[in-house]
Amino acid sequence: MNQLSIFIENKNLAMKNVLAFFLLLFWSSLYAQTIEETLQISMLGEKLKSGQLSVSQVLTDPQYMALHPLTDFRNIIRGNAKAEKIRITNDQEPGLKMTVKCLMLDAAGKPVPNALVYFYQTSDKGWYSASAPHVEGNEGDFGHARLFGYVRTDAAGKFQMETIQPHGYPNSDLPAHIHLLAWTAAGEVIRGLPGELLFEEDERLTGERKASALSHGFVVAKNTGTKERAVYEYRLRAK
Repeated sequence: MNQLSIFIENKNLAMKNVLAFFLLLFWSSLYAQTIEETLQISMLGEKLKSGQLSVSQVLTDPQYMALHPLTDFRNIIRGNAKAEKIRITNDQEPGLKMTVKCLMLDAAGKPVPNALVYFYQTSDKGWYSASAPHVEGNEGDFGHARLFGYVRTDAAGKFQMETIQPHGYPNSDLPAHIHLLAWTAAGEVIRGLPGELLFEEDERLTGERKASALSHGFVVAKNTGTKERAVYEYRLRAK
């Protein structure tokens, strides 16, 4: 290899290293917390723990909305989840107001008490992020969606949430849905539960789409409420 080839190879390597550095810097800073945010999250954690604030109050307060994508913020919501009706959207959130009621059963058909349930969804625009359809970096939509919540099932295996009806992704024909994941009281993932909740009235939920969703273990429910406030009830049974 002559000196010119060595020079070109070294230059290319240096450029790749510089690019990799800036990419790493970009992704690591995407959800980097400021000192002010860290203090704010710590304060909220103390108020949640003491009962001065509820999870619903924190999740629906506009002044804390910018904290939603941050992992530490989500951890305090998770750590303070209770068996109660949880609200994740306020009156200013665009979209059809909706109540979701769920009954969680194990593979034997018995209620699962004190399970920790995590759910997240898109907005009325079909966006997970506050500024775009999807969240970039880290765990993406799963770990940083703006509209999310943690709640525990009660002694009868039930939980309830108030939110807005999500919309399907822009430039897509996928039906609207709410993602769901749950853990037992011992902290083990409850496998075989439906991973998505879908809506019968969704225009995108064609016969073919519905059949596909059901084949994947998802669940579909009809609105038993009104046009102004929807109510959906789901039976979630592990396999």
